[in-house]
Amino acid sequence: MQRFIPVAALLVLAACGQGTGDAGSDGAGSAADTSQSGDTQSEAPTVPSGGGVYQGALTVLQGVERDAAELCGAVAESYPPQCGGLPVTGWDWGAVEHEEASGVRWGSYLVTGTFDGKSFVLTEDPVPTSAIDMADYPHLQYQEPEIGDPAEDLNAAELQAIADEITAEFPRYVYGGWADEQNGVALIDALLVTPELEAYAAEHYPADTVAFSSMLKPLE
Repeated sequence: MQRFIPVAALLVLAACGQGTGDAGSDGAGSAADTSQSGDTQSEAPTVPSGGGVYQGALTVLQGVERDAAELCGAVAESYPPQCGGLPVTGWDWGAVEHEEASGVRWGSYLVTGTFDGKSFVLTEDPVPTSAIDMADYPHLQYQEPEIGDPAEDLNAAELQAIADEITAEFPRYVYGGWADEQNGVALIDALLVTPELEAYAAEHYPADTVAFSSMLKPLE
C-alpha cells in the first residue's frame, strides 16, 4: 500500500541526490500513480481562470506515463516518488536542475504563474528551493484556514463526506480533506483555491462548513 506524504516532506528527498539529469524539454509522461489517471482528470469540471498570479514552493514531477510536468500536492513515499496534480504549461526540464530515476523527473521549486482553468501557466522562470531562503517568502508559510461559524452542526461522518466529495470533484488541484469535528468544518487541502472552488462549496454545502488551505498563494 502506497503511503502519501505532504509535498513539503519531499524536500528531504531532494537532498538525497540533486541529480541534474541531461533531460531535454521533450515530454516524459508523469508519475506512475494510476489513481489519478488522465481519464479521471478529463472528467473533472473545467474551472475558468480568475486572472490572478499565484506563487508557491512545490514539488514538480513528470513520469513515464504523462506528457506534462505536474505540481504535486501529496507525494507517494517511494523511489522514484509518485504524484499527480495540476499540469504545468511552459515547463522545461532542460532548464532546471532536477533528479531523475526510472524515467521519472522531479525537483522542488518556487513557481509563479496563472491558472487557465486546466493548467498552471508559468509567468516566471522556476527557481530551485535549494537556491532560496524561505524566510524571504513569508506569504508562502502555512497559515491556518479561516474558520467561520458553521450554519449547521454536522457530525464527523457528514464533514468527511463533504471533504471526499470536493476532493473527487476537483482532483487536479484538491488533494485531500478531513473532518475537523471540533470546529464543525470540512478542511480542504488544495494546490490552488480559486473563486470558483469557493463558489462550489458555498452552493452545495451549508454556510461556513468548508474551510480551505492553499499551497499556491495569490500575489497582490
